[in-house]
Amino acid sequence: MKLKSNKVIFHIDVNSAYVAWEALERMKEGEERDIRDIPAVVGGDAATRRGIVLSKSLSCKPYKIQTGESLFSALKKFPGLEIFPARFGVYEKYSDEMMRYLSQFSDRIQQYSIDEAFVDYTYMEEHFGSPLEAADRIRNGIKNELGFTVCIGVSSNKLLAKMATEMRKPDFTNTLFPEEIEKMWALPIEELFMAGRATAPKLRRIGIETIGDLAHYDVKYLTPTFKSFSDVLWQYANGIDDSVVKANHGGAKSIGNSTAHSKKI
Repeated sequence: MKLKSNKVIFHIDVNSAYVAWEALERMKEGEERDIRDIPAVVGGDAATRRGIVLSKSLSCKPYKIQTGESLFSALKKFPGLEIFPARFGVYEKYSDEMMRYLSQFSDRIQQYSIDEAFVDYTYMEEHFGSPLEAADRIRNGIKNELGFTVCIGVSSNKLLAKMATEMRKPDFTNTLFPEEIEKMWALPIEELFMAGRATAPKLRRIGIETIGDLAHYDVKYLTPTFKSFSDVLWQYANGIDDSVVKANHGGAKSIGNSTAHSKKI
């Protein structure tokens, strides 16, 4: 694939991070079952049913249990759901292990949240192979050496790399270069980074149903509703992002639910 930019950025996103890390720790502690294989969530208080779902196993998918919903709601969908309290100290340990592993491939690593990181792979091909070869090597290495799976998005900027990790899950390497942007344009507007629960309904009210609709919308008609945020939304819909990977060596963890979606890249 011929790139239109010399930059190569990876976005690494751990699949069901808290559940995966909780499972690994519990097995180290002697538990025989892998809670990733059952309908299980991490978060809240199982006794009082208070709190929210911070992370869910893939086995929750048939019951349509969502990250961020209340435990009360999740238990109504599936009363047999198993709930495990969060142990953030444990998760930080596994997060740190992943960051150390990533540091083998670049010294330009930005930890974006406890379970996400950006890696600037620009000009590293001579050391570790093509971007796709290196991304697969990282993904398989984390799975085989650390015991959990990740998705990796590969692109020429951070925004598109992050969007790429959402394309197929779990345990996939996905590309989303500018010349492939039609893949992103086909997605519903809610899938666009920064188009959250408050923004997406407003976009739909003016007829914007997909990311592609927004990409082709005249930005001046967005301004009355979204003010200065209009340009950001339009640029993201068009895959435009010039932010750099800010090497922080693991200093920017974000513990909580869905915090990554409320901040800029």
